[in-house]
Amino acid sequence: MDSTPLRGNAVLPDPRLVVTDLDGTLLTSHKTVSAATVAALRAARDAGLHLAVASARPLRLIESVLSPVVLDLLSAVIVSNGAAIVDPRSKGGPLHEVAVSADAGGDLIRVLRRRWPDAGFGWEFGTHFACDPEFLTLTRTETILRDPHPDLVAAGPAAPVHQLVMAVPGRVPRDLVDVVAAALGESFAVTDSLGGVVEISLARADKGAAAHWLAQSLEFSMDQVIAFGDEHNDLPLLTRAGVGVAMGNASAPVRAAATAVTTSNDEDGVASFLTRAVLSGARPVRT
Repeated sequence: MDSTPLRGNAVLPDPRLVVTDLDGTLLTSHKTVSAATVAALRAARDAGLHLAVASARPLRLIESVLSPVVLDLLSAVIVSNGAAIVDPRSKGGPLHEVAVSADAGGDLIRVLRRRWPDAGFGWEFGTHFACDPEFLTLTRTETILRDPHPDLVAAGPAAPVHQLVMAVPGRVPRDLVDVVAAALGESFAVTDSLGGVVEISLARADKGAAAHWLAQSLEFSMDQVIAFGDEHNDLPLLTRAGVGVAMGNASAPVRAAATAVTTSNDEDGVASFLTRAVLSGARPVRT
């Protein structure tokens, strides 16, 4: 499958920052980064572009699928759907974060448990993940992309958290997103990243807002950002970037919102677009 023609006819200013989603985008279906993609990322970095990953995963789960070679190419990592930005080479705290207070996190759990009494809840804080006993039990029977530890089990968060997650036995998270969002109101963003959980963060914490903060910190405009994604939680990123590129395997709403569509994640879609539209000397365009 070839990348579709870019839409529109305005020239994008010199691209300076590439921000890519991870699962379903940079990663293949086998959760690896292909040699062709690594080569394209290295070429982009060597050409002077800054690179960043934006994922629903926390940093430790990003590090579990990205090799040190890839991590070393990145200027920053946007974690937990935009709730924090970290330097993958630094052992310090986040460069930027938008956290849910412990009290608000506890209130969210109480509101949602009234609606789903058998739900389990977990929360990302710093470099760790904690959860309630119900969530720990669900990880043994449901397919959940989180790594709870028996020593970090509690009724609710005791400190600010980047993201709250909810799992309901026998329920598909995507089917719960709209209902959870309605229950919590406009102050919170509710997403599903195919990790077996509904993800909840403050409304101002999304991949697009995080990319904007990162671009500003590097003294670039969002018009100089090229972004890649495949799912609903990538929409704020793709629509704010100068060029938003949907993967060939992206959902229909993502493809419709994108400036361009590249090949799938199993066909080196990120590498294909960067090589054809950026590294070749051609300039992508936006609507």
